[in-house]
Amino acid sequence: MTVEAWHSEFNPSKFLSRVNLAQLIERNEAYNENHISDAKAPCILCGKTYSIGILLNDKSFLCQQCYSEVALISYPEKYEALRRQFVIAVESRRLAWEGFQKKFEYKSEESALVFLGWLSLPLAFANPAFLILTAILLTIGYTKNSVNKQKTDEWLSRKARWEQNNPEPTAPTLKHFHDPTAQLTQRDRQILKIFNHWPGYPPFWKYLRSVVISRDSNRCQVTGCPSRLGLHVHHMRPVAEGGTHAPDNLVSLCDFHHALEPEKGHERIWANIKTRYFTLVCAHERSNRTNGGVHQVKAHLRRLQLITLDELRELTQTYGFCCPSCGETKIKFFLFAERNLIKVECPTCQKATEGPQQLTEETGPLLAEVLGVTRNKGKWQARWDILSERRNTTWGVWKGSTATAKRRQHKENIEATRSVPVCPKCGSPMKVIRPRPNDKWKAFWGCTQYSITGCKGSTRYVSKNGRGMS
Repeated sequence: MTVEAWHSEFNPSKFLSRVNLAQLIERNEAYNENHISDAKAPCILCGKTYSIGILLNDKSFLCQQCYSEVALISYPEKYEALRRQFVIAVESRRLAWEGFQKKFEYKSEESALVFLGWLSLPLAFANPAFLILTAILLTIGYTKNSVNKQKTDEWLSRKARWEQNNPEPTAPTLKHFHDPTAQLTQRDRQILKIFNHWPGYPPFWKYLRSVVISRDSNRCQVTGCPSRLGLHVHHMRPVAEGGTHAPDNLVSLCDFHHALEPEKGHERIWANIKTRYFTLVCAHERSNRTNGGVHQVKAHLRRLQLITLDELRELTQTYGFCCPSCGETKIKFFLFAERNLIKVECPTCQKATEGPQQLTEETGPLLAEVLGVTRNKGKWQARWDILSERRNTTWGVWKGSTATAKRRQHKENIEATRSVPVCPKCGSPMKVIRPRPNDKWKAFWGCTQYSITGCKGSTRYVSKNGRGMS
């Protein structure tokens, strides 16, 4: 068979008619749940009056015929045609290759006779008669291997020529409906309007989801959330309230914060979230062990691993937590694990707040509510309504610190050393002389040489709060 003969027989163009495009293009399933049979309304796309079709989220009517067409669309007209041509070309090449492979492929196998021939060689030393057998086995075996190699080389050569003459189709550059650079026709704009109000997920939801998550820097948009879990795309304005599938109505949320959204449907997320950090327990019925019957258990959160100091520091680096009063970025965290308490203090203005040690997904956003945030601000506020216990575990207001007298005294001593006066009598440095608790005299500056030379130089001491001491 000549090259022209086998190439012509198995050229992909001859397999185009065998390609079923409908089976290759994923159909968006929204009809079964949203179809109606008594609409008697004009179709939003074709304008004809029909009874059977589906209702979109904005209550517009799409007839059954237009739905069957639109459900297969993922790109604007120009790019949809390129996509379908590419899909057909890929499938027809695959069919052609399978036919070519089935007819011409040769799988080489090493002859076992060679192995048996060499295996019988020791017998020839014991009995020369076996030498003839060994020679026959080796001759036949090597002859078969030679033929196998020739056929294998022939197959590989045919394969290389076929692949050269039938290269894989080049994927076209496709642009989606929401791509600002996409060329849209008037019909494309009509279809985009339909997709924005599509019941359920629109046909190009996977693309739209990737666009939104990429826009949101692959981070949960609740400020302070570490985003340890998978990301969901949430409708900011619910679809039931007229919200669309357009990117400006979508936001990236982690599993945890998406599950806390109160709209119907989000409770389904709870049953799927079980991590080493926490478990979200759905509302359910529980049997009474003693009295029989059942009782209702509210949806609740099981905290398994609470936030650590290292995670608090990571959150500070990610979101730039700072003092909301003076802007100090080197704020200090204190964790009292025995009481599940976290305290945050500003070393500059001595203001502080404290709150509960909870999950990282809880503590991070709550800290963002009371501290200053300098970077990576999100655009969504966490919902805590479902977690009723949150009302009793809020963070305190950022206010003056309750530092102990010892810590205040230490700070005063530091301030004092920054402006130490000199003795008016001998010029030596001075130090603050403080009275004991029962003494009636007040603190004063005394000469440091008193114990050495007996110098009694002294001066008035004024504390930081301005109170004079003689």
